[in-house]
Amino acid sequence: MTASRMKIEAVIFDLFGTLVDDFVSSVGQMHEEMAAALAVPYQQFMALWRQTAEMRIIGAFDSVEANIKYACNAMKAKPRAEQIERAVEVRMKCIRRALQPRADAVYTPGQLKTQGYRVGLISNCSIEIPILWHETAFVKIIDEPIFSCRAHLRKPDTRIYHLACERLGVIPEACLYIADGEDHELTAAAKVGLRPVLIQSPSQNDNRLHEEAREWRGTTIASVREVLRLAGAQEREVGL
Repeated sequence: MTASRMKIEAVIFDLFGTLVDDFVSSVGQMHEEMAAALAVPYQQFMALWRQTAEMRIIGAFDSVEANIKYACNAMKAKPRAEQIERAVEVRMKCIRRALQPRADAVYTPGQLKTQGYRVGLISNCSIEIPILWHETAFVKIIDEPIFSCRAHLRKPDTRIYHLACERLGVIPEACLYIADGEDHELTAAAKVGLRPVLIQSPSQNDNRLHEEAREWRGTTIASVREVLRLAGAQEREVGL
Protein backbone atom coordinates (compact mmCIF):
# COMPACT_ATOMS: atom_id res chain seq x y z
CA MET A 1 0.00 0.00 0.00
CA THR A 2 1.39 3.44 -0.92
CA ALA A 3 1.83 6.10 1.76
CA SER A 4 -0.91 8.25 0.20
CA ARG A 5 -3.44 5.42 0.60
CA MET A 6 -2.30 4.21 4.01
CA LYS A 7 -4.79 4.85 6.79
CA ILE A 8 -3.83 7.70 9.10
CA GLU A 9 -3.20 6.45 12.62
CA ALA A 10 -1.58 9.49 14.21
CA VAL A 11 -1.22 13.24 13.88
CA ILE A 12 1.83 15.14 15.08
CA PHE A 13 1.47 18.88 15.58
CA ASP A 14 4.00 21.69 15.74
CA LEU A 15 3.36 24.12 18.61
CA PHE A 16 4.12 27.79 17.86
CA GLY A 17 2.37 29.05 14.76
CA THR A 18 0.24 25.88 14.70
CA LEU A 19 -1.54 25.15 17.97
CA VAL A 20 -0.65 28.52 19.50
CA ASP A 21 0.30 31.82 17.91
CA ASP A 22 3.87 32.96 17.51
CA PHE A 23 4.72 35.46 20.26
CA VAL A 24 7.24 37.60 18.39
CA SER A 25 5.23 40.76 18.97
CA SER A 26 5.64 40.58 22.76
CA VAL A 27 9.31 39.56 22.87
CA GLY A 28 10.71 43.11 22.84
CA GLN A 29 8.65 44.18 25.83
CA MET A 30 9.57 40.99 27.68
CA HIS A 31 13.28 41.65 27.15
CA GLU A 32 12.87 45.23 28.36
CA GLU A 33 11.13 44.09 31.52
CA MET A 34 13.71 41.36 32.16
CA ALA A 35 16.59 43.84 31.73
CA ALA A 36 14.86 46.31 34.04
CA ALA A 37 14.36 43.59 36.68
CA LEU A 38 18.05 42.71 36.46
CA ALA A 39 19.15 46.38 36.34
CA VAL A 40 21.29 45.75 33.24
CA PRO A 41 21.46 47.66 29.92
CA TYR A 42 18.58 46.57 27.71
CA GLN A 43 20.37 46.49 24.35
CA GLN A 44 23.30 44.53 25.70
CA PHE A 45 21.07 42.08 27.52
CA MET A 46 18.81 41.58 24.50
CA ALA A 47 21.78 40.87 22.22
CA LEU A 48 23.26 38.32 24.61
CA TRP A 49 19.89 36.69 25.26
CA ARG A 50 19.30 36.22 21.56
CA GLN A 51 22.74 34.67 21.22
CA THR A 52 21.66 31.94 23.62
CA ALA A 53 18.59 30.99 21.55
CA GLU A 54 20.15 27.92 19.96
CA MET A 55 21.55 26.81 23.31
CA ARG A 56 18.09 27.08 24.88
CA ILE A 57 16.45 25.08 22.11
CA ILE A 58 18.82 22.13 22.40
CA GLY A 59 18.64 22.07 26.19
CA ALA A 60 21.87 23.68 27.34
CA PHE A 61 20.03 25.23 30.31
CA ASP A 62 17.94 23.16 32.70
CA SER A 63 16.23 26.22 34.16
CA VAL A 64 15.38 29.80 33.26
CA GLU A 65 17.60 30.95 36.12
CA ALA A 66 20.59 29.19 34.57
CA ASN A 67 19.98 30.92 31.25
CA ILE A 68 19.70 34.34 32.90
CA LYS A 69 22.85 33.80 34.97
CA TYR A 70 24.73 32.76 31.82
CA ALA A 71 23.76 36.00 30.04
CA CYS A 72 24.54 38.11 33.09
CA ASN A 73 27.95 36.48 33.52
CA ALA A 74 28.74 37.30 29.90
CA MET A 75 27.90 40.93 30.70
CA LYS A 76 29.92 40.75 33.94
CA ALA A 77 26.73 41.72 35.76
CA LYS A 78 25.93 40.35 39.21
CA PRO A 79 22.20 40.74 39.90
CA ARG A 80 20.85 39.79 43.30
CA ALA A 81 18.85 36.60 43.74
CA GLU A 82 15.58 38.53 44.02
CA GLN A 83 16.34 40.35 40.76
CA ILE A 84 16.90 37.07 38.96
CA GLU A 85 13.69 35.73 40.45
CA ARG A 86 11.78 38.75 39.16
CA ALA A 87 13.27 38.33 35.66
CA VAL A 88 12.20 34.68 35.67
CA GLU A 89 8.68 35.73 36.62
CA VAL A 90 8.57 38.19 33.72
CA ARG A 91 9.61 35.55 31.21
CA MET A 92 7.30 32.84 32.54
CA LYS A 93 4.36 35.23 32.54
CA CYS A 94 5.00 36.12 28.90
CA ILE A 95 5.33 32.51 27.78
CA ARG A 96 2.31 31.44 29.79
CA ARG A 97 0.26 33.96 27.79
CA ALA A 98 1.79 32.68 24.57
CA LEU A 99 0.57 29.15 25.26
CA GLN A 100 -3.08 30.08 24.81
CA PRO A 101 -4.59 27.79 22.13
CA ARG A 102 -5.55 29.03 18.69
CA ALA A 103 -9.08 28.46 17.42
CA ASP A 104 -9.96 24.73 17.43
CA ALA A 105 -6.44 23.84 18.64
CA VAL A 106 -7.90 21.94 21.60
CA TYR A 107 -11.08 20.77 19.88
CA THR A 108 -9.29 19.14 16.96
CA PRO A 109 -6.73 17.04 18.87
CA GLY A 110 -9.53 16.16 21.29
CA GLN A 111 -11.65 14.82 18.44
CA LEU A 112 -8.73 12.83 17.12
CA LYS A 113 -7.89 11.34 20.51
CA THR A 114 -11.45 10.20 21.28
CA GLN A 115 -11.61 8.47 17.91
CA GLY A 116 -8.52 6.40 18.52
CA TYR A 117 -5.87 8.42 16.76
CA ARG A 118 -2.52 8.90 18.46
CA VAL A 119 -1.70 12.58 18.94
CA GLY A 120 1.83 13.92 19.23
CA LEU A 121 3.73 17.17 19.29
CA ILE A 122 7.22 18.25 18.26
CA SER A 123 8.35 21.69 19.37
CA ASN A 124 11.64 23.52 19.06
CA CYS A 125 11.48 25.26 22.41
CA SER A 126 13.33 26.24 25.56
CA ILE A 127 12.85 24.84 29.04
CA GLU A 128 9.89 27.09 29.89
CA ILE A 129 7.54 25.06 27.67
CA PRO A 130 7.91 21.66 29.40
CA ILE A 131 7.86 23.44 32.78
CA LEU A 132 4.52 25.08 31.97
CA TRP A 133 3.08 22.23 29.90
CA HIS A 134 1.03 20.76 32.77
CA GLU A 135 -0.84 24.09 33.02
CA THR A 136 -1.92 24.12 29.39
CA ALA A 137 -5.12 22.89 27.80
CA PHE A 138 -3.04 20.46 25.72
CA VAL A 139 -1.76 18.24 28.50
CA LYS A 140 -4.74 15.85 28.40
CA ILE A 141 -5.01 15.57 24.63
CA ILE A 142 -1.41 15.27 23.45
CA ASP A 143 -0.24 11.70 24.02
CA GLU A 144 3.45 12.27 23.39
CA PRO A 145 4.92 15.80 23.44
CA ILE A 146 8.53 16.02 22.24
CA PHE A 147 10.35 19.15 23.39
CA SER A 148 13.69 19.86 21.73
CA CYS A 149 15.22 21.12 24.97
CA ARG A 150 14.46 17.81 26.66
CA ALA A 151 15.24 15.56 23.68
CA HIS A 152 18.45 17.49 22.90
CA LEU A 153 17.39 17.36 19.26
CA ARG A 154 15.74 20.04 17.15
CA LYS A 155 13.89 20.22 13.88
CA PRO A 156 14.83 19.76 11.07
CA ASP A 157 17.02 16.94 12.45
CA THR A 158 15.19 13.85 11.17
CA ARG A 159 15.93 11.97 14.38
CA ILE A 160 13.35 14.00 16.28
CA TYR A 161 10.59 12.86 13.90
CA HIS A 162 11.64 9.25 14.28
CA LEU A 163 11.59 9.69 18.05
CA ALA A 164 8.02 11.03 17.95
CA CYS A 165 6.82 8.12 15.80
CA GLU A 166 8.53 5.59 18.06
CA ARG A 167 6.88 7.04 21.16
CA LEU A 168 3.50 7.10 19.44
CA GLY A 169 3.93 3.52 18.24
CA VAL A 170 3.25 4.32 14.59
CA ILE A 171 5.20 4.17 11.36
CA PRO A 172 5.88 7.56 9.74
CA GLU A 173 3.83 6.76 6.62
CA ALA A 174 0.68 6.49 8.78
CA CYS A 175 1.20 9.89 10.35
CA LEU A 176 0.32 13.48 9.43
CA TYR A 177 2.68 16.27 10.45
CA ILE A 178 0.99 19.68 10.82
CA ALA A 179 3.22 22.76 11.02
CA ASP A 180 3.74 26.35 9.89
CA GLY A 181 6.93 25.60 7.95
CA GLU A 182 9.59 27.11 10.18
CA ASP A 183 13.18 25.94 9.70
CA HIS A 184 12.25 23.65 6.79
CA GLU A 185 10.46 21.29 9.15
CA LEU A 186 7.98 20.07 6.54
CA THR A 187 10.64 18.92 4.10
CA ALA A 188 12.43 17.11 6.92
CA ALA A 189 9.21 15.38 7.96
CA ALA A 190 8.65 14.21 4.38
CA LYS A 191 12.16 12.74 4.25
CA VAL A 192 11.28 10.56 7.23
CA GLY A 193 8.08 9.41 5.54
CA LEU A 194 5.49 11.50 7.37
CA ARG A 195 2.80 13.28 5.40
CA PRO A 196 3.53 16.99 5.92
CA VAL A 197 0.80 19.63 5.90
CA LEU A 198 1.39 23.38 5.99
CA ILE A 199 -0.94 25.42 8.18
CA GLN A 200 -1.16 29.09 7.28
CA SER A 201 0.08 31.58 9.87
CA PRO A 202 0.32 35.41 9.77
CA SER A 203 4.05 35.35 10.62
CA GLN A 204 4.88 33.44 7.43
CA ASN A 205 4.78 36.58 5.28
CA ASP A 206 7.62 38.53 6.86
CA ASN A 207 9.68 36.01 8.81
CA ARG A 208 12.90 34.71 7.25
CA LEU A 209 12.50 31.50 9.25
CA HIS A 210 9.41 30.65 7.19
CA GLU A 211 11.06 30.53 3.79
CA GLU A 212 9.77 26.98 3.33
CA ALA A 213 6.19 28.09 3.95
CA ARG A 214 6.33 30.72 1.23
CA GLU A 215 7.64 28.19 -1.29
CA TRP A 216 5.50 25.23 -0.21
CA ARG A 217 3.60 23.39 -2.96
CA GLY A 218 2.27 20.52 -0.88
CA THR A 219 -0.95 20.16 1.09
CA THR A 220 -1.97 23.40 2.79
CA ILE A 221 -4.74 24.20 5.28
CA ALA A 222 -6.02 27.47 6.70
CA SER A 223 -7.20 26.19 10.10
CA VAL A 224 -6.45 23.47 12.63
CA ARG A 225 -9.96 22.08 12.24
CA GLU A 226 -9.21 21.03 8.66
CA VAL A 227 -6.90 18.35 10.06
CA LEU A 228 -9.98 16.25 10.88
CA ARG A 229 -10.84 15.98 7.19
CA LEU A 230 -7.29 15.09 6.23
CA ALA A 231 -7.12 12.39 8.91
CA GLY A 232 -10.50 10.95 7.93
CA ALA A 233 -11.95 11.70 11.37
CA GLN A 234 -15.56 12.54 12.21
CA GLU A 235 -16.75 15.46 14.31
CA ARG A 236 -18.35 14.13 17.48
CA GLU A 237 -19.27 15.34 20.93
CA VAL A 238 -16.23 15.24 23.20
CA GLY A 239 -15.86 15.67 26.92
CA LEU A 240 -12.30 16.28 27.96
